[in-house]
Amino acid sequence: MPSRRRRELPERRGRRQPMAVPREGKAPGRSSKRALLQGLCLVPVLLAGVLIWGGSKLPGIFATSPEFRLQALEVKGLRLLHGQEILAASGLSEGQNLLLVDLDQVAGRLQTLPWVRKVYLERRPPDRLRVQVVERRRLAWICLDQLYGIDEDGVLLPAEKEAAETRADLDLPLFSGFEGIDGNKAPGDRVATPALQQALTWWRQAREQDAEFCLNISEVQPLSGGNVRLLLVGDGLEVRVPVDRVGERLGALKNLMQRIYKEFPEPAYLDLRFAGQAVVGGKAAQQRAEKGGEHGAG
Repeated sequence: MPSRRRRELPERRGRRQPMAVPREGKAPGRSSKRALLQGLCLVPVLLAGVLIWGGSKLPGIFATSPEFRLQALEVKGLRLLHGQEILAASGLSEGQNLLLVDLDQVAGRLQTLPWVRKVYLERRPPDRLRVQVVERRRLAWICLDQLYGIDEDGVLLPAEKEAAETRADLDLPLFSGFEGIDGNKAPGDRVATPALQQALTWWRQAREQDAEFCLNISEVQPLSGGNVRLLLVGDGLEVRVPVDRVGERLGALKNLMQRIYKEFPEPAYLDLRFAGQAVVGGKAAQQRAEKGGEHGAG
């Protein structure tokens, strides 16, 4: 029998190595990763640079763009004023660049008008500016160096009737006898001393509580101790009343008015300054008191 020869295995050439990855699909090495990270870090820097450059250029672009030239004002809230008055006081002109208008400066110019209480401005691109005006209203008349209207903030208003004002706008009491106000005032000046502001606030609240009854009041004067003197239309009955608890005081006054002329044929004054009671004085007694005071002064 032929002898069996031991089959020789192919000679191994070193240790077994893993399969090589084709060069095209080779995973990035350490240097490639570093380069990629550096590139990603540069992206925000480049974006920031672009934004800064664009931000510096955009104002100039818009400032020279004909699309943003001012063509008109949209004015709202006017009753006494006219649009032409607003335009003239604003200092604006057609063709100005809308985006370069200083809104605070324009608002300041408009608030120099006596009838303007507040003003709100809003750009309406591409070519309009919206102006919302809150006008002042006469709350009363006041006699200083001459006659003025006055609003609830104590700001003087022109005495001349505006075209849009009604009789109700002008049928208001006269505030007199308020001291501490310097002369040479003009419409638009604020003149409210503490006593005057207190009386104005009382009158505004009184009208809110009972506007119909307030039509009977022709004049308001100050009294010491937080009180006011009211002169009523007709016979000029004087009412002395505290400025607190306005609704309650008016209610008490209305109830008394229904009785006072029945019980006192010729009343001169009604004093409500004392807690829980009303003091009524007749004209004869008041005249005697005034004459006594004159004699005493002599």
